[in-house]
Amino acid sequence: EAVAEVPILQTFLLVEDFALVRFGRWDEILKLPPLKYESLFTRGVRHYARGMALTRKHDFAGAAKELEAVKKIAADPALIATPASMSLNLPDAVMRIAAESLAGELAAEQGKYEEAITHLETAVRMQDALAYTEPDDWHYPVRHSLAAVLLKAGRPAEAETVYWQDLREHPKNGWALFGLAQALRAQGKTEEAKAIDEDFRTAWVNADIELTSSRF
Repeated sequence: EAVAEVPILQTFLLVEDFALVRFGRWDEILKLPPLKYESLFTRGVRHYARGMALTRKHDFAGAAKELEAVKKIAADPALIATPASMSLNLPDAVMRIAAESLAGELAAEQGKYEEAITHLETAVRMQDALAYTEPDDWHYPVRHSLAAVLLKAGRPAEAETVYWQDLREHPKNGWALFGLAQALRAQGKTEEAKAIDEDFRTAWVNADIELTSSRF
């Protein structure tokens, strides 16, 4: 009821969706109860979260349907009529990042790395174009996905560059440090990787999850 009167609070209703995506809790996403507040924006984020879950579970047809739903909402002129957060960023700008990120992850999971990289590079540019706000209007740095896919595509030098770019924006970020060490090691830069490993352990000392990549 409060959100209906103050729609800029919509983003706060989506914290669980975003957190479950960030930490790879795919089964939990697919079991989420109906949205407490229905709007184009909240539905778009839910489609994005479900699309990510279905992508990781290799239900590519299901993920593609969720992606189409996100793209349709992102293109709907009615989306910008109601602000979704307290920032200057319009909801359609955020939803386009969702669409490109999901498209990239879906392509990558199917081994279509060039297509994936194109989508994720687009998402990075879109995220960079957002007005500064805290917390960020998009729930994680898309560079973490882009660099992880570059690594899978056998392009570790490019992945290293992307991780360094992210660390300039988010110093000492554990996710980026973990990926950077992987990228360095993939290039045979063992001593540099060991130094970054130390930085990662410091950044991650209180964490209770183990990483295998800079995103799940």
